Amino acid sequence: MIRRLVGGAFVAVLLVACNPGAREAEPFEGNWRSEVWGTYLSISGGSAEIFEYSSAQCFAVANGGTRGIAEVLALEGDDLLLTDAGRTVRFDQLEFLPEECLAEVTADPVATFDVLTATIEERYVRGVDDGWPARVEASRPEFDADEEALLEAMVAVLAPLGRSDVRLASGGQTWVADAPDRVVFPEASTFGDGGMLRGSFGEGVSYLAFLRLSAFADDPEKSQRLAADAVDHALTKESFILDLRGSDGGSIDHAMLIASRFVPTDRVVANLSARHPGGFAPIGEVTVRPLPTGTYAGRVTVLVGPGTIGVAELLVAAIGNLDGVTVIGQPTAGSTGPGMVRFLPNGWSVGFPNLKVTTGDGTEMAGGITPHLISTDPLSTALEILGG
Repeated sequence: MIRRLVGGAFVAVLLVACNPGAREAEPFEGNWRSEVWGTYLSISGGSAEIFEYSSAQCFAVANGGTRGIAEVLALEGDDLLLTDAGRTVRFDQLEFLPEECLAEVTADPVATFDVLTATIEERYVRGVDDGWPARVEASRPEFDADEEALLEAMVAVLAPLGRSDVRLASGGQTWVADAPDRVVFPEASTFGDGGMLRGSFGEGVSYLAFLRLSAFADDPEKSQRLAADAVDHALTKESFILDLRGSDGGSIDHAMLIASRFVPTDRVVANLSARHPGGFAPIGEVTVRPLPTGTYAGRVTVLVGPGTIGVAELLVAAIGNLDGVTVIGQPTAGSTGPGMVRFLPNGWSVGFPNLKVTTGDGTEMAGGITPHLISTDPLSTALEILGG
């Protein structure tokens, strides 16, 4: 079972080659376009193919069977709706896919560079800066450029954006526009494929660090169970340190699952809008609901810093203003949502912030979250507060 990250949303068409799911997909057969996500979806005979498009090129990025498709897709009038973690992706029906989507993919360095720059121009949340056109023109590679020269050209246009959530994956390596300093974690046992660290300080203080907020197992449901079990185990002690200083990716589902252990009532954490060539479009809201068994009654400190990015910031926003919770460290990155990931024709990919995130009163969460206590050694500060 494959759950592909396409267009910045979990396009949860479950691609299961061994079980096509033709009958389940029948109501949704046809060709569909999402303007907001720059995505085409073609469903026919129990198979689905996903395309990403920009003004530069359109090409297929995923295909497979459609078992489970009815769990995430629904029809609303003439539109197709895909819902995932509070986000709604709306698709309009088309008679045919555009011809350019069916043409052979052009993956030479110039074409790949043009897809990258067009994608950033059309969907980067802040819009490109005044120097962008000149950088693009000066950096465009030669048609026969090698991978090293192409990477250098891409870095030249992306680096001035200066954000830790602008990333380029190429040949097994990842370049980051402005990587935060590496976090030094305390000695702790590692589990969940390296995605979580846990430990304790004395008898009464538990410690749990998330290096990401997803993918602790191959199956999303099992991954959530592992995260929930880790948090529940930590909450058996009087006080809890939640370390998000190095958490730079993940899913909203995982973040709100953790938050559900602390909130006393249902709450809307944020409203989401996605940037596309026509402006911004609302795509849903992030909500969290408490567990029926009640909320954690102990003291909580949340450690944050520049490496607290995206979904981890939504988690801080969900619980940071609750009674008994103290946020300690340095301001967060200011991304506050899952980033958009787009594939490039040569097999590389680019990730960048695409979502505008606002609180319930309409305040945009763009400048990062400022901790209650500023500290260069937040773990020591937390232990002083908790008495660990």
